[in-house]
Amino acid sequence: MHCERTPETASEDDQLFEAWQVFQYWTGTRDAVHFRGAYVGHYEDRAAFGRNLVTLLGAPEYLARLPVWLQDYLCVDGEAVITDFEAAGHYYVHDAPDGGCYVFSTNR
Repeated sequence: MHCERTPETASEDDQLFEAWQVFQYWTGTRDAVHFRGAYVGHYEDRAAFGRNLVTLLGAPEYLARLPVWLQDYLCVDGEAVITDFEAAGHYYVHDAPDGGCYVFSTNR
């Protein structure tokens, strides 16, 4: 039998339960629908999410168009990316006690 995981049953999954707690702290609500829509995931650290975001936005395709010799000198600062996106109000990032971070989209 398939059982959908919800914030109410999240005690089975410590990360999801902790994300649910962070969400409640951040929003001041227990809106499970909003949680499901806003929760992006748990990442190793801010830089890892920033690199993932850059990939989702298609940056590797743009970088691939540059000459190979120039590509060797370029790298993406994932932490700077998410810092800028967070400052612009697109994401809320909460540093987790385990050293990772929980990411929530502010766009509903």
